[in-house]
Amino acid sequence: MNRVRCLVFNAALGPLDYRVPAGMDVEPGSVVLAPLGPRQIIGVVWEAERLPATEVPENKLRPLLQVLPVPPLPAPLRRLIEWTADYYLAPLASVARMALSSNAALQGGGTITEYRLTGREPGRITPQRAIALDLLQDQQATIRELSEIAGVSDGVLRGMVNAGLLEAVVVDSDRPYPPA
Repeated sequence: MNRVRCLVFNAALGPLDYRVPAGMDVEPGSVVLAPLGPRQIIGVVWEAERLPATEVPENKLRPLLQVLPVPPLPAPLRRLIEWTADYYLAPLASVARMALSSNAALQGGGTITEYRLTGREPGRITPQRAIALDLLQDQQATIRELSEIAGVSDGVLRGMVNAGLLEAVVVDSDRPYPPA
């Protein structure tokens, strides 16, 4: 598929055709970032036969910029968007935009910083650090969560980070829960 029809979230524009760059996997329902003049807009790849549009010569098509890291819209949801737009006499782009109303959801998952013990031997150990070292074996969590587990203050744990006893680990905020 080297050409796709995109429903962009601007009702005044209607569907637009774009070229798919080599190596980019695009399927109907994919949420994509596409160029429009000097701007970048979000759109959804739609089945070309379901959206009327004027054919644009292949050499005038601009390439898609990227497929956003969100699951594609399933066909039943796309049919519901079409039905809703038809029933309420609303522009298809407006209904699609409403279905994907949260821009934060289109940006993919965020990250958080968690901490775990490094295994280094402490040079100088305070009673609070000794408690934390005993209770935080095989634990990885945020500073606040670790302070609750160990019963010590955030300052004790931040001192352990500065001393190299705890290391920072960046993890996805949407990761699955660990098995029980």
